[in-house]
Amino acid sequence: MNGHAVGVRIPYVQVPVRVRRWVESRLGGAVVDVVDCVGGMSPGPAARVRAATGARAFVKGCGVDLHPDTPGLLRDEGRVLAALPEHPSLPRLLDVHDDGDWVVLLIEDLPGAPPPAPWRTADLLRFGEALAALRPVLDEVQLEGLPAARESSPIFLTRWRELAGRLDLVDPWWAAHHDALAAHAERAADLIAGDAVVHWDIRADNVVLTPDRTVLVDWGQARRGAPWMDHALLALDCSMTGSEISTADRAAADPVLRDHDPADLLALASAVAMAFVSRSTQPASPALPTMPATCARWAEGLRPYLADALVRAR
Repeated sequence: MNGHAVGVRIPYVQVPVRVRRWVESRLGGAVVDVVDCVGGMSPGPAARVRAATGARAFVKGCGVDLHPDTPGLLRDEGRVLAALPEHPSLPRLLDVHDDGDWVVLLIEDLPGAPPPAPWRTADLLRFGEALAALRPVLDEVQLEGLPAARESSPIFLTRWRELAGRLDLVDPWWAAHHDALAAHAERAADLIAGDAVVHWDIRADNVVLTPDRTVLVDWGQARRGAPWMDHALLALDCSMTGSEISTADRAAADPVLRDHDPADLLALASAVAMAFVSRSTQPASPALPTMPATCARWAEGLRPYLADALVRAR
């Protein structure tokens, strides 16, 4: 049931010729080897490419014809990556192509892969330590105009409320526990507020493990929010992606989360799960055909944690 998020991407060969020529101009020669990557929900390509010169890069992009919102996310990611300092746990941006239609990021090619799903305890520990080490680094980043989580995160603000009108379409468990979950979710908006630079999209498939680096990738959702939120999202991903240990056990083991009332994590999980359940009842779009099923899987992954946490919170 658990695993990495997998959308439907077009292969690199289907990228417009003008974009592929731009990639080759930046690499200094014709692309002679392409490895298309899976994972993530974007319909655009993600590929590791090698040029005849030996230069390598990771290419990710999207045009408005594939999905109207994704180019904007890539613009945001390019702006964030350009502001991030050189650090072993941060990817290095090489260049950006933006012709008003297609936005493409050229990023360093990392010789590694996401951790296997479900999360292994050793990988969780490794990534959790990397997150903690990044905090003082991100606190020094100067980045104007980064959206505030408290104003731009509908999953925590409004989307969970939509479930109330869809309870006849979902498993009866969600209807039976709706009011209790909603009471906790009401607190989520205040909990996420803050001024720290946070990644905001912590999942196993947004991490690359190399022999000597632990790299947090995919920065298109970055926000200003509570500094503990990335640790909280990692704990929730133990349920969503799957893990050898539970969300509650991960929270208890994380030095950052230990300082918080367990009810805080329950509030976040309630909002997230309710939003995902609601989204799972809506039709799939042609550009994101796997989204409803993925949301349903994530919500079901969170349900055992929620069931136990609701009992403990009484």
